[in-house]
Order: sequence, then structure tokens, then C-alpha cells
Amino acid sequence: MQIAAFFSLAMALGASAAASTVKYTDANTGISFAGYSDEKGLKVGMALPETPDKDLILQIVGPATGGAGWAGFDFSSSMTGKMLVVAWPNGKNIMLSPRIATGYVTPSVYTATDVKLSPIPKGTFVNDTHYSATFLCAGCINKDTFSAADTDGVFAYAYSTLAVTTPTDPSSALSYHSAGFSGFGMSLADAKSADYAKWAAMADTSAAPPSGTVPSVPGTNVTAPIRTSNVTYDYIVAGGGPAGIITASRLAESGASVLLVERGHASSASTGGRAVMPWNSSVTQFDVPSMGYYLASSTLDSTQYCADTASQAGCILGGSGMINALMYVKPQDADFDDKWPAGWKSSDVKAASDRLFAKQPGTDMSSADGKRYDQGAYNVLSTFFQSNGFSSVEPLKEPNKKVDVFAHPPWLIQNSLRGGPIHSYLPTAQAKKNFNMRLNTSVVRAVRQASWTSGIEVQNEDGSREYINVTPKTGRVILAAGALSTPRILFYSGIGPEEQIKKVPSTVTMANASRIDLPVGKGVQDHVIYTISMKTKQNMTALKTTAFTKPGQTDIDLFAKGSGVLTQAGQRLNFWTSVKSPSDGKTRFIQGTCNSPADNEVKLKVYLTHGVTSQADLGLDATGKITELKGNPWLDTKGDQDALTTFFDRLIKMTTKGNSTLSLKMKDGSAAPANLTGAALLADIKSTQATGSHWVRSARMGLDDGRKNNGTAVVDTNTKVYGTDNLFVVDASMHADLPTGNTQAIVMVAAEHAAAKILALGGAGAGNSTAAPSTKVKRRGASHRRHMHGGVVLSSHMKA
Repeated sequence: MQIAAFFSLAMALGASAAASTVKYTDANTGISFAGYSDEKGLKVGMALPETPDKDLILQIVGPATGGAGWAGFDFSSSMTGKMLVVAWPNGKNIMLSPRIATGYVTPSVYTATDVKLSPIPKGTFVNDTHYSATFLCAGCINKDTFSAADTDGVFAYAYSTLAVTTPTDPSSALSYHSAGFSGFGMSLADAKSADYAKWAAMADTSAAPPSGTVPSVPGTNVTAPIRTSNVTYDYIVAGGGPAGIITASRLAESGASVLLVERGHASSASTGGRAVMPWNSSVTQFDVPSMGYYLASSTLDSTQYCADTASQAGCILGGSGMINALMYVKPQDADFDDKWPAGWKSSDVKAASDRLFAKQPGTDMSSADGKRYDQGAYNVLSTFFQSNGFSSVEPLKEPNKKVDVFAHPPWLIQNSLRGGPIHSYLPTAQAKKNFNMRLNTSVVRAVRQASWTSGIEVQNEDGSREYINVTPKTGRVILAAGALSTPRILFYSGIGPEEQIKKVPSTVTMANASRIDLPVGKGVQDHVIYTISMKTKQNMTALKTTAFTKPGQTDIDLFAKGSGVLTQAGQRLNFWTSVKSPSDGKTRFIQGTCNSPADNEVKLKVYLTHGVTSQADLGLDATGKITELKGNPWLDTKGDQDALTTFFDRLIKMTTKGNSTLSLKMKDGSAAPANLTGAALLADIKSTQATGSHWVRSARMGLDDGRKNNGTAVVDTNTKVYGTDNLFVVDASMHADLPTGNTQAIVMVAAEHAAAKILALGGAGAGNSTAAPSTKVKRRGASHRRHMHGGVVLSSHMKA
């Protein structure tokens, strides 16, 4: 991974800084530092003598996410070629590793000068909330850091919640700095103290290794006790994505007490999100439809993505529904009828579907003025498809028309903003006193005693652990963390294949004797996407990316009225068709989402969807902390390959007709050769292969109990985990099949239906809990307070 990327940021900073200096006194050592801290638990600081020479004291504190992660202090954010000291937990020890950045790769071990790192034991330890490295850095004022005569400095920090590649290796490659990075300016006078000599004398110089080697610093392991919440709930829902919000909202309507737990932070402006647009402070980047294609490259907030999943997923209030491209494809009947069990056929879920689309109907006309903007791609492509036998449909009104059709894209946009359950369900739930929600709280596991689940274990924002219980005898826990995260919670709960349970970190308490052997993570599926570019035979003007990310005043003014190109998502035309594979005779569906990336060019993102047979397994990596794929879930069967190449053969013929308005381009931009075949086209664009991030079936629903021979199901038709009394899964994990279109809509339909089924079981209800009054999500502009926690200054919001 490329860790030196943050150095490029610093080059642009020059003498300024992206973060502010703080002064603090470490409670464990009494040393006063100047440096930087943030609300997530990172802290880096420096202490200097009144007359600096060659030595200094550094402190690096990082949040201990499951015992993983790393944090670093860089001595200059002006350029590469400067010294960086990195610390990470290695079991009960702290590993310190001085590095030098030479380019945009993992910094190599620093061995150039006589630098010795000696730990200060009282400030060097690993516990359940964080890891801390406090050490004398002898020889660290040198040509690769700063001059003893300097009065000011510009430094930097970087850290990650992901483990380094090999924690036991001091020269290990570093994972990407997913948790944060920035430069900060500092007056060196703030770091100077007359007490420096006393503090330096606390260092254990015998632990310093010879010059040019990297130390493994021994530390003390302090285990904080896990406290138990004094509040219980009838239902606990783990995961604040679309499925979790809908399920929690519907359960709350029964009058039962409900707790919704989300590991991420607020997203939209209405929920207190902070990533506001520079041109309109009343909305965040997650509210603006046109930003859907550009969230990954935005600098307003890059913490919305999970850092411990096998593929892209949203770890933010609203889940992946806040980071997707807003496609809202109403399921066709076949999406449920082909492989879902009895009780989940299209006729069974119709009432749930009607409830969902009544609350959030979606639209293909998002601009309040009734106009469609930037329609060059639609005009060209609609003519192209119509001339080849495709017909125009309205997919939100005609969901079963999925063969040889095209349409204006169906979007989950409401009131000209990104829509979804955070707008259509969550406010209703929050108005109820029996509904509660906690953000920045990660669910570690379901706490089980044999078949009974008493509650959940969570890790709070400050790193502390806590048990939250459900009502005895009647309470229920619903996992809705998503298809890539729910399996990890199940593994950590002692549920899944033995080879996965063995990988669960030792820091996770688990009743191994009561393991439930279910095929969690087996046979997951996803849509695969390939991108094809075509040249138009008539002039067509395309909007530049900056029109969406840095709009002009005209578009800003239109957006303020609920109109204009900023109220639209990135797609300009959708198409669907089906192909019977010559290999196995099975029908597979194709979806296309199209736009115009440049003048006189259109781009087709071609998805292979419903009917695919490729699959892979999902499990834990070697650290036991990150989910990873085992096998290839994309185009791994001949039937899938032939289906796609058959469609490409047809597309080639469409573009080579005499009246075609489009011509194919190869990956290198050249014109397609006259003898091009579908197989050759697939080979040419192979490098464009991408995940749809539409994962399903990692905790599959079915009638065949997975505890039995050849059983494939993890949950039953009430979404209850086999072998448990009160543990449920309601998210894409339990889906039995891939849909024809994007998964957003079908996940919500299934959640509506699942909530009704859980409620129909009875047992949990109002008056059974000790839940406190509802906690609202902070609204933007709420008052703030400052408080101390564990010696680290954190910022928190007053409850609304």
C-alpha cells in the first residue's frame, strides 16, 4: 500500500498547516507535550529541552481497533526524504520503527544516522482502548528532521486502524493510512521545558537497540474491564444502513424498545453530518446527488468507507446507501421467484414492496423545475438502442420489463437530495421515546449462552468495551451490518465454519464449546462490471467533472431551488436485456448504466446480474480482523463468460450496422477492428473489471438448515440464525439470490418483509425493557462541549 501519499499533501502546505497544535500533559508520565490530537484517539507529541541539541522525547498514541493499527509522527511535511517514526501494537509489546520516505511507497527502515529509541515504560503500553509509545529519541534532531536552531516546524501525522502486513516484523509494509493524515504547524517553544532532563531520565536506555536496527519495545498490557450497560432493550439492531434503519423503525412502531447501533458517524446534514459542501453549507457531500460518482475522491470526508471489509462498503449512518451511485431498480418478480424460499416469493413480498415504495417512491425526474439536464448521452444512446429493437420503459412503474429496454435512470432521490431511510424512516423512529440510536459504536459480537443471545458486545468511540443486553427471555438481536461485516460478527460470536472460528483474535471472548457450525460466508455472489467506450458519430458536448465537484454559480443557484444538474445522479441512461448462455442453457440478465465522460464519447458500464453462477467464499484474513474473499466471484464459470461474450457479440453487430450512431473504441482508444469478436472485446477490456459492490448470500436464507449435511442455509425464513433462539440477520447477507439491478431497492424490500416476520413471532414488546428516552441524532449546528477522557482531549456533541 502507498503510505507516503500524505507527504504530497504536506508539500502543498508549505509553511501553513492543515491541523492545529495542542499542548497536553500525559497523565501516565507527567511529561508535557506539544503536538496534535483528534477525536478518534490519535495523539502525537514532542518534548524538547530549553536548549535543544540532538535528543527529544516523542509520544505516539493510536486507537487500538481490535489490537490492530499503526500511527506515525513525521518530522517534516514539506517533502519526502524526512524521518518518520511509526508505532504499532505487536501483542503485548509496542513495535517502534523509524522510517524514511523516498517516494510513493511504504517508507523504508531508517538506518542513516546514530538514532536510538529508548522507551519510557510508564508511557508505553497496549490496552483495550489504545496503544501508547513514549520514548527518548536520541539523535533525532539531525539533517533528516529539523535543526536545533529552528523556532518553528511543520510536522505531520498519519495513522490506520488496519494492521501492518506483518506485526512481528519491524520492517513490515504499512497498511494504507485509512484513519487519517495531515500536517500541523508548531512553535517549537511550545515543546520546550525546564523539566526535560528529569523526563529523559525515565527512559530505559538498556532497551535501545544498536544503531541501525529497529527496536521491539516491551510494554505493559493493561486490560480495561468490560462494563455492562444498565439499560436493556427489546430489540437491538446492529448496523445503521438501509436494512438496519428500516428494520429498527418498523420494530419501534410496535411500541417495543429498540436500540440501533451504527459504527460510523452522521452523514447527511439532517443527521448532523459535517462534510458540508463549500458552496452550500446546508448540505453535505452525501446529500448532493451529483456527488455520487465522486465521493471516493472527495477530500471533505474520506472516512465513510469500511477499512476492514473484503470490498467497498459504507461505514457511516445510512451505510452503503449513502455512498452508492443512487440507482433504485425495483426488483422484477424473477428476482424473488427463482431462488428465494417459500414465504419470500414476489407475491409474498408485494405488501412490503408497496410499503417501501409508498414511503420512498424514487424518481427519474429529480429536478424540481421538471427539466432534465446534460442529456447528450441519453439522446445518442436512446436513438442507438431504439434502432436495434430496444423500447423505452419506466422501470419504477414497469419492473418486470427487463429484456431489450432502456430508460431514464431510476434514482433514490427525494426533494432533489439523496434519499433513503435516513430521510423516510429514521425521523419517524426518532420521534418515538422507545427508539434509541448510538453512532460511532462498533458491534464486536453477539453474546451467546448456548442458543440464547443475551445481547451484544460493542467497542465505543473511545476504545472501551461494553455489554448491552436485551430483555431477558423475550429480547432479540438483529444483525444488519452488511454482507461483508455481518459474517465477521457471526464468526466472533462462535457461528460459522471451524476454519474461520480458529482465526478469531484471542482478544475476542467466545464460547468455543458452543460453536454453531453453519456455512457463514460460503457461496457469496456479486455483480461484475466491465466498461466499454464508444465514439459518437455526431458532435456531442459533455460536462467536465468540475461541473459536479466545483460547480459554477448558475448551477449553485439552481440547486438552491431544487433544480439543475446537481440534483441528478451520474447516470444518463439505463438498459436491460437477457442472454441464454450457449454453455449451460441458463438465462442471465444484463444491466447497463451509461453516461458521457468526454465530448463525443459515451461510456457503458455493463453488469452481468441475475442468473450468474460464479461465486466465492468470504472469511477472515490471517489477522482475523479483516474479511477477505477466497476464490473468484466474477466470471468464474463458462456459463457466465459465454453469456457476457454473447452479449458483446450482439453489441458489436449493433455498432457496425450502416446506420449506427456509435462506434466501438478499444481500451487504448483506437477504433475497433472489423473482425472484432465478443471474446476479443472482453479480453481487451479485462482490466476494467470491477465489483458492483452488490454482495449477497454471505449468510444465506433457506429451508435447508446449514447444520445438517449438505445444508446451505444460515438463517431460516424468519431470518433467524439456525441453532439460536433470538439472533436474526436482516441485510444482503441473507439474500438467496442476486437481483437483476442494483441491490439498494431489493435490500429495502426484504428488510420491510423481514421486520414484519420478526414482529409476527411475538414475544418482544413494550414495557419489557429498561430503555431510556430516545437519543436523537445531533442536528448540524448543535452546541459542543470539550471533555477529557483517558488524558486525550476529545470533542463530543450535546444530545439534541
